[in-house]
Amino acid sequence: MLVSLPWFLMDIATYGVGLFTPVILGAIRFSSSATGPLAVDFSDAQGSAMIDLFLLVGFIIGLWAVPRFGRIHMQVAGFVGMTVGMLILLFPELAAGGAAAHVPLVFAGFILFNLAMNAGPNATTFALAPELFPTGIRASAGGFAAAAAKVGATLGIFVLPQVKAHGGVAAVLVMMAVVSVLGAAVTAILAREVGEIPEGRSIDATETL
Repeated sequence: MLVSLPWFLMDIATYGVGLFTPVILGAIRFSSSATGPLAVDFSDAQGSAMIDLFLLVGFIIGLWAVPRFGRIHMQVAGFVGMTVGMLILLFPELAAGGAAAHVPLVFAGFILFNLAMNAGPNATTFALAPELFPTGIRASAGGFAAAAAKVGATLGIFVLPQVKAHGGVAAVLVMMAVVSVLGAAVTAILAREVGEIPEGRSIDATETL
């Protein structure tokens, strides 16, 4: 559960937000100053590309932070940062004037989400199985966790448009915030429950990892 459930939740948010960033930008009228469908699409794509640059920055931060603070701590912190990013995005969507009147906050929310995701769970979830399982079942554990993650990715891709169609962008942002909060809680709770690994060596997962 520790290696699969957080990865499942992370991929719902990763693929949901990542693939639909231009759609979300368009829905909050980021491109309201552009004229014509091609100009609007191009403007949304430019905004998405600017935001996605911070995915790389997040990985760079993760290279430094994960060995220093541990996989579990960074995974929890990353999920928390993802949650805050979605809440920052939700505020201008609900505020007076709409998101188009608060473009800096919109970009801040997306940027924080991408930084936190790649500095945390997107850099840690796939590494937990090799850490926690002995060699004999390590590949099976990693494969099971990865399969669970792809179920989450599929849900993110297919459910998010339905949520947007029925509840609007605000519902999407709330959904992603809830998923991220669950990722942080599940990681923290399950890590505390891991007192023995299969080889019989007692560990404190929150400190060792």
